[in-house]
Amino acid sequence: MKKCWLRRLLWMVLVLPMTGCGEAPDARVVQIAMESADRQAQQNQQMAELQEQVAAGAKQLVQADSQARQELAELQRELRSDQAEIGRQLDALNSERRQIAKDRYWDSILGPSIYAGAGILACLLPLLLCGWLLLATRDKQDTDEALAELLVEELITDRPLLLPPRQPVPLLEPPSLAPSRSPPGSDLEDPSNSA
Repeated sequence: MKKCWLRRLLWMVLVLPMTGCGEAPDARVVQIAMESADRQAQQNQQMAELQEQVAAGAKQLVQADSQARQELAELQRELRSDQAEIGRQLDALNSERRQIAKDRYWDSILGPSIYAGAGILACLLPLLLCGWLLLATRDKQDTDEALAELLVEELITDRPLLLPPRQPVPLLEPPSLAPSRSPPGSDLEDPSNSA
């Protein structure tokens, strides 16, 4: 602002001596200088108002920037807390997934193993029972001898008590050259009756 007044003063000082000492031209120069000074004062007034508006706008801009930064910082804190929560949930999900995979692994091994073990046990039980029976009967020599004697008697006698009675079985005859054949039930008959 001081520069503006200095310029005006300099212009006035330069313009006044050039105009001379006459009343008519001097009044005109004074009037032009006054108008120029008034315009300059109005421009200065407008510049001051404009600077005040710029300062107010700058202040509002700084306040808005500060508020935006605070909001951004708050959003970043919320984002970090959300990310931390998501991280915890992801860790829990991965832990649960690993546990399920471990359970599936052992289920896939134990299920067929149990079925195979039950099948092997079912196959071994009759063999174990037979082995036990053989060992139990081996210790009783008297019963083995008595059983062997009973079986021999049953096989030798004509009329066994425990075994079904023997039926006479015909001896095989040499095939005859004749084409006649006997019916299938006729070979049970006594060969002495057919001759």
